[in-house]
Amino acid sequence: MEFKRIKCKFCSKVEKGIVLKHYNLKVCLNCFPIFFRKRVSETIKKFSMFTPSDSIIVAISGGKDSISITKTLRDLGYNIKALHIDTKIENISQRSKQVVEKFCFNENIPLKIINLYEEIEASVEELSRISGKPICAICGMIRRYLINKEAKGDIVVTGHTLNDEVSFILKNMLFWNDELLSRTYPVLQEKEGLSKKVKPLCMITEEETLAFCKILNIEYVEEPCPYKPEIYDIFKTTVKNFNDKFPGSILGFYKGFLKRIDFYSSTAYFSLQSCQRCGYPTTASLCSVCRLKEKLLQYRHG
Repeated sequence: MEFKRIKCKFCSKVEKGIVLKHYNLKVCLNCFPIFFRKRVSETIKKFSMFTPSDSIIVAISGGKDSISITKTLRDLGYNIKALHIDTKIENISQRSKQVVEKFCFNENIPLKIINLYEEIEASVEELSRISGKPICAICGMIRRYLINKEAKGDIVVTGHTLNDEVSFILKNMLFWNDELLSRTYPVLQEKEGLSKKVKPLCMITEEETLAFCKILNIEYVEEPCPYKPEIYDIFKTTVKNFNDKFPGSILGFYKGFLKRIDFYSSTAYFSLQSCQRCGYPTTASLCSVCRLKEKLLQYRHG
């Protein structure tokens, strides 16, 4: 992240700022947070995500994206509370928890921390060995389960950025996963026990969330998860390189995808039912988390 002397598009002052090539825009450090909040506010309104009277729960990991959206929603006056899942992953979970606790205390944001180990009674590493699935997949599945369980009808906000969305789309287009592509939208409406989920950063790049945290001197977790799969880095790097070489390309791609989302929605219909054990929405008789718990019991009892 490089800050240099520029003439600001908004205040016309010549001082230190940032060049946003994908907008063909130069913004000073004083105007950038205002510009960032305005972009988030416009996205919320464009997709009718929520209103100031709604109860909102923000899934906060401690990274720059979730920290920046939580701070922005607080600054914009929305009724928010934060939820952090402590995954107990060595060398990063304790640091993430400390950053989230400090941030929420300073911003006076109600925070609830859920211990994944206490909820599932096993580490993600053990669950991965038993299930044969990657640790990242297990962690994501359980986090989504716990967040929806805690939301109880509240609107769930996640920190997915434009980079995340485009990376996800490209990966699932490569493998033609129509079901996942059909759910790649800024708003997932409440459905059969699943809380409404929204992504207010879906039009905003990671470059912008990084600048927002740096300019406001907000502490965030920079260390990557040690279990992040290689394929994740491949697509994220590809998307970043595209945007660096062809500024604005990923925003144009994402907007084009949203115009075509009806095609994927129409080709990937699936219905949900309640899990026979916990009541969580699922396409099978038991949800993925309950099936995982069943495997865990079988493993521990021979």
